[in-house]
Amino acid sequence: MKKVLIIEDEEFILDMYKIKFEQSGYSVEIAHNGEEGLEKIKTLKPDIVLLDLMMPKMDGYQVLEKVRVDNDIKNTKIHILSNFGQDDEIKKSMAQGADGYLVKSSITPGEIVNYVKKVLSEKEMSVTRAKAGKKAKKKVNKDAEHKVLIIEDETDIAEMYEMKLLDAGFAVDIAKNGAWGLKMAKKTEYDIIVMDMMMPAMNGYEMLDGIKKNSKNHKTLVVVLSNSAQDGDIKKAMKLGATSYLLKSTITPAKLVKELGKLVKKK
Repeated sequence: MKKVLIIEDEEFILDMYKIKFEQSGYSVEIAHNGEEGLEKIKTLKPDIVLLDLMMPKMDGYQVLEKVRVDNDIKNTKIHILSNFGQDDEIKKSMAQGADGYLVKSSITPGEIVNYVKKVLSEKEMSVTRAKAGKKAKKKVNKDAEHKVLIIEDETDIAEMYEMKLLDAGFAVDIAKNGAWGLKMAKKTEYDIIVMDMMMPAMNGYEMLDGIKKNSKNHKTLVVVLSNSAQDGDIKKAMKLGATSYLLKSTITPAKLVKELGKLVKKK
């Protein structure tokens, strides 16, 4: 039985996730602060840790730092589960050794369980990816009515979107930075481009401008995912050609599929 350690100071969230994981056949341990969590990592040797960032006694960053310099536990799989969805928080966590990053408001308990299952099972991951690859090829060549390009540098987030979109009947390509995404958009005509605004190699506004100036995609629907809710940022994106502007911290893969479904019906 796989062992999951959840380090979280909010009792309600702890109880909710604990119940969901136990119902799915996992052994679950909990810690209410970073200090307690670090000790449990050392003694329990969990298969995976879900770690909140803002906690008493020792925050998530400190836990990450101490784990990664301890030879006995440095290879522990640690995935951040936080309320913060800002790119700087994500990048800081990954730079300090996090294996993945999940935003609480963007993912359901059931999706978290599925995410952990995927992370822990190499065999299952291979099967899932093989099936997804076959499905993608089939949809691209024959069945897919709509083709989507996801421009997102966080692999876990991009893969969650991809799986949901494939299941919904879309063909999907992924680009891991803005420059790469724009290059792909110049070569292929997409029905929809889903793009994060904060990306390496090229920012979101530059991507929008480049996409709309490209003859292949000047009519393409562009869905912007951003952590900024500022009116000025929204207006600027829409002026540059965005079709829809969604807050990244509130969008789930299921909600994204629903949104794209609405857009293609109007097209």
